[in-house]
Amino acid sequence: MKNVILKRLSLVNWKGQKERSIDFSNETSICGANATGKSTMFDAFIWLLFGKDSLDRKDYNIIPIENGKRVDRVDAEVCGVLDVNSEEITLKRVLHQKWVRKRGTAVETYDGCETMFYINNVKCGTAKEYAAKVDSIIDETVFKMITNPSFFLSLKWQDQRSQLFYIAGTISDEQIAASKPEFKALLDSIIGKTLTQYKREISAKKTELNNDLKLIPSRIDQTRKLMPEAKDFDALQTELEAVESEIERVEKSMTDKSTAIRGQYEEIQKKQGQINDLKTKQQTVVHEAKEKAANDANTQNSKRRETEGKLNEARITLSSVRSSFKTQEQTVSSLKDVISKQDEKVENKRKEWFAEEAKTYDVKEGCLTCPVFGGPCGDPAAKLLHAENQSKAKQSFWDTKQANLDRIKEEGTNLSKVLEERQKELIAAENELTDQKIKVANAEKSVKEFEDMLAEMSIVSPAPVIAEELPEWQELDNQIKAIQATIEEVKPVDTSDLKEQKKTLESRRDELKAELSDKERIAKYTQEINDLEKKSDELAQQIADLEKKEFTIMDFTKTKINECESRINNLFSIVKFELFDKTIDGGEFEACIATNKAGVPISSTNTAEKINAGLDIINALCRFHNVTAPIFIDGRESVNQLIPTESQIINLIVSTDKSLTIK
Repeated sequence: MKNVILKRLSLVNWKGQKERSIDFSNETSICGANATGKSTMFDAFIWLLFGKDSLDRKDYNIIPIENGKRVDRVDAEVCGVLDVNSEEITLKRVLHQKWVRKRGTAVETYDGCETMFYINNVKCGTAKEYAAKVDSIIDETVFKMITNPSFFLSLKWQDQRSQLFYIAGTISDEQIAASKPEFKALLDSIIGKTLTQYKREISAKKTELNNDLKLIPSRIDQTRKLMPEAKDFDALQTELEAVESEIERVEKSMTDKSTAIRGQYEEIQKKQGQINDLKTKQQTVVHEAKEKAANDANTQNSKRRETEGKLNEARITLSSVRSSFKTQEQTVSSLKDVISKQDEKVENKRKEWFAEEAKTYDVKEGCLTCPVFGGPCGDPAAKLLHAENQSKAKQSFWDTKQANLDRIKEEGTNLSKVLEERQKELIAAENELTDQKIKVANAEKSVKEFEDMLAEMSIVSPAPVIAEELPEWQELDNQIKAIQATIEEVKPVDTSDLKEQKKTLESRRDELKAELSDKERIAKYTQEINDLEKKSDELAQQIADLEKKEFTIMDFTKTKINECESRINNLFSIVKFELFDKTIDGGEFEACIATNKAGVPISSTNTAEKINAGLDIINALCRFHNVTAPIFIDGRESVNQLIPTESQIINLIVSTDKSLTIK
């Protein structure tokens, strides 16, 4: 078993403790009045390991506070010396204030805190490295459960229950199923899922079925409200047949009266057809006459349309030659500008040639001067060299001048050639411009001639056509009048009484049919009610089947938990856990209630029994996890005798001491 023992705990500027160091034995008592710092020791130990206090808070005040303000420029630190299976390990955690001087200022400002970690007085590179070391000593969750007697019983009952099942060891479902056939059948039906998942599925399905079942009575009631009242449908059917027979008799009477004048109507319709044919022929005669008048006018207007076409062509030609004339004007103007600039270049080149031709070589007079004595040089070699240099300089001048004259002449000749070419182009362009001007004049003359010709031509309109003046139309009109004279007036048949009788009978027939339709509605709604009642029985049976499965699951779970409960309670000497509780009506539900051996809940016992119950639980957890750690017992003054434990004990005792006293 791993034994973790706290040998020394040192605090510097940590919460209310400026500087304190305590050496611990196998059982140490820290005594003092309230607010003297007893619980602070436990908080400091937890903070050293995990950066939290005994209430599992990370963010709380650690830096000392004086007069309501934080004490600046101090580091809060906790250092602990542990004995882990005879290996001494020193851990230290420091909360360091950061003060920085921002650019452009001379005053340092507070910039938060950073945490530094040390293992055996060697600073850790990262918090992760420190946490890994602590975790290698003891797991945080296990530490909380085995160092504080009240911690386990402060957990939610579900978490307590889970931990108890964990330390008691698992019992396989197959072992429980072997005790009853219905348990084995249950496990066979849930292959591929857990019992909890299956239970949730049953609960969800039962809820769905119950919701459906609750809706059926209201649906039946609604259907009954829609159902019409029952009537003597046989008598209604007999009356309907009699009414329909009477309607057929009235319709036959109406048909007999109409047959008598049907022949007259057919003869009139035949003659009316002949009249319509003659009127169609009249329309054809008028249309042909109008078409002939239009053709005659069109023939007379053909010469004018021809002239209009020629005028349009002449106008298009005029527009084209005017555009060409303007373009040619721009070409002539452009060439004149080019020639003027080219002529200026030729003249400038001519002036440049005469200026170069006028240049002469200036000979320097005097003799060669001696550079040593300052008088005329008498050295023959020097005189000869001086004469040769003067000759070369003169020859170089004439060579350069001749080269410049040749170049200027060549450039002038080239410029003159370009000028001549542009002048030839200008003459050709001016000739073309003259031709274009003549074309414009001719086109304008042609347009004027066609406009004058068109002004002298009138537009011929089609002659009006009057139908009554057309002999053929008049002949057809006479035939129409002759036929109309033979048509006699037919008096209409009076069937108003019969129609009124039929209308009354049809109204009664519709009423009878509406009443008879209730028979079908009653049969339809009756069937719907029967179907709903049948569905209600099926749903009730399905719910009963599911409840039976739920009962089997509950029985299975209870059997399994009873076995687990027996195993769990064998782990403790004074504590007993009840994993089921009962409702007022006797129903059972899952729970986790810690009691003493007399069955009194630990939550209802005195402080001494609560602390010893916590120690009993810690002893069981230590045996399971194979590790012990210091137990901090707050309120130790309330306990006369602790139950035996292998763990180190640190008692926190309220006394009259004004400051902490270590015993």
